[in-house]
Amino acid sequence: MIIIVRWFIIYILIITLTACGGGDAGTHSAAATKNIKNDAIAIRFLNKATFGATKENVKELKAKGVEKWLDDQLSMPLVDNIYLTKMIELAKKAQPKDNNYTIAEYLEDNNIVFNKNIASFHSPRYRMSAWFDIALTAKDQLRQKVTYALSQIIVESDFEPIFTRRAEALAAYFDILQRNAFGKYEDLLDEISFNSGMGLFLTFNGSKKAYKNSAGVQVFPDENYARELMQLFSIGLEKLHLDGTPILNKNGRAIASYTQNDVNELARVFTGWDLKRNNRYGLVGFKRGDLTHELEFTADYHDFNAKKLLGKSIASGLDGKEDIKSAIKIIMSQESVAPFISKNLILRLTKSNPSPNYIKRVAEVFQSSHGDLKKVVKAIFLDPELWNDLEEKKVIKFKEPLIAYTNFLRAFQAKPFPKWFFCGYGGPIDENATNCTVVTNSFLFNDPRDFLGQGPGLAPTVFNFYDNSFIPNDSEFKAKKLVAPEIQIQSDSVFIKFSNKIKTNLYGWEKNILTNEREWDYKHNQAGIRYDTVEEYATDAPNRGFIPIYYIGADKMLLNVKDELDVMEMVIDGDTDGDFKNLKHYQEKDYTDDEKAVDVLITHLNNKLTGGLLTKEQESVIADNLKRKIFNKYSVNESNGTNIDESSYNKKKQLLQRVIFPAIRAVVTSSVFMTE
Repeated sequence: MIIIVRWFIIYILIITLTACGGGDAGTHSAAATKNIKNDAIAIRFLNKATFGATKENVKELKAKGVEKWLDDQLSMPLVDNIYLTKMIELAKKAQPKDNNYTIAEYLEDNNIVFNKNIASFHSPRYRMSAWFDIALTAKDQLRQKVTYALSQIIVESDFEPIFTRRAEALAAYFDILQRNAFGKYEDLLDEISFNSGMGLFLTFNGSKKAYKNSAGVQVFPDENYARELMQLFSIGLEKLHLDGTPILNKNGRAIASYTQNDVNELARVFTGWDLKRNNRYGLVGFKRGDLTHELEFTADYHDFNAKKLLGKSIASGLDGKEDIKSAIKIIMSQESVAPFISKNLILRLTKSNPSPNYIKRVAEVFQSSHGDLKKVVKAIFLDPELWNDLEEKKVIKFKEPLIAYTNFLRAFQAKPFPKWFFCGYGGPIDENATNCTVVTNSFLFNDPRDFLGQGPGLAPTVFNFYDNSFIPNDSEFKAKKLVAPEIQIQSDSVFIKFSNKIKTNLYGWEKNILTNEREWDYKHNQAGIRYDTVEEYATDAPNRGFIPIYYIGADKMLLNVKDELDVMEMVIDGDTDGDFKNLKHYQEKDYTDDEKAVDVLITHLNNKLTGGLLTKEQESVIADNLKRKIFNKYSVNESNGTNIDESSYNKKKQLLQRVIFPAIRAVVTSSVFMTE
């Protein structure tokens, strides 16, 4: 058995987490402004700034240097409505008869329901597939990584029941975040405050000015969004110094950022808004209203009286939009916004326990630029504290399971699967899946909470997946007051399912195993065949009973471990032509080159996946469990001991199944891979 270390118990590594100090007072570190020659640092940096380091972006970063790479990423043109567009594209491919409008027609202002006909149970998987497609393949990786970070600060989630069949709301929400990821934070708060999905999620959709109901009971405006806009999206619970530490009163107690009266006043601002094209104010339902455009203002239900928020006045008589914009300007004028949002972005992007100096340097940029996120993001990634930590190989953050998963997928070149079958209309599936829709060149991703414990747009509450102040129940954490928020959602069950998911993805969706398969066809009781291309394999898969190709609940992607095959063959054969001619037979005794190839493979995976953070001892533990016993039966018929097919295809299959896939799984589920 390969030893797999539980990645959520990393107490030895966590000791190196830095809770204080760190970095000089300079603007940039030397490493951040010059070319990086060290792959290990490049990989660790890219795993923070993108959804995962790849061979290509490591090369690009080393060629450009960090600052130039950041500038290029920050200046990439926005691809607007990309989340919604990609969601619609997949829906049109999979369910063309239900989605027979053009993308432009879906995006136009008179859109009523995402697919115009039905509120689809499949819309959440289309939305999830769009998110993964962008995370795995988008060129503007930094924008998308910041978008995801913002989604954990300004939270909107499918725990709103309507979104379980109207997932276009969340796609539109992610488009707002990515549209503003490099803009002004005030503009982001403005736009999200008119978002129809947020109106439903935080329940100010249909909120009315104070009135007495038919029973004579006074009904007040909904306070939900007003409270979270201040508590979570802008100023936090306590007034803060620029370095993120609380401002104390004369009794040594933290000073509250706002009062209940501020919540009451702000709630009055958010009255008179509900979904467009709704035939009754505030009414919601699976087939009601437009979830992809701004909320609609109804003056009859708005409180036009003057309001006083955080000590400042909002004039009476303003229209609905001006009321909201005035309130947000007041909120943005609070000094706590800069340290509160800066710290939250640091926590999500780079480091779990930033020093007050790190927070202060970033908050100063936020404050001086009036919340220009482009400048703030650059400051976060160029800060000397981060680069000192990277150069000293310090563990400064636990990876979220979702980020660990995208790191894995991008490392092994995840691409859309060339051909699969949508059979979601029901009815029997025949051998050739003729009653199914052929979907080409597309990913399919389902809800990942079962094996990750989280997912984009799937937080259980507006407070995100975990508490930023979470300290694990361990003496080292408690003594040093170190937080590790991401650990809060990890468990034995999630770890086991995550490990199994890595195995499923490799054995089921890797290019070389699919095209080199020679297994017995149990469905038709006949010898298996080899396919020259993945497309051929996909076409014949229903006939062979390969259920995942047409089962809607199975994720679909194409991975590639050609680099790992080449690494091993170069040691064994001295070339990479794919024949593995020198791989030893069962009867032969000298496995020196074969075993050396395993050692080289593990070192290669260590460098590729962790930036070389696995120790030599840890590498040896993995390698020793993969050696001779893996090789010794690759070409022997298990039933009678005679040699079977010894073609290069068979050899590659054995290497993949018995060495490369288990090696990848061991590294990806190691404690080291699960840290940054």
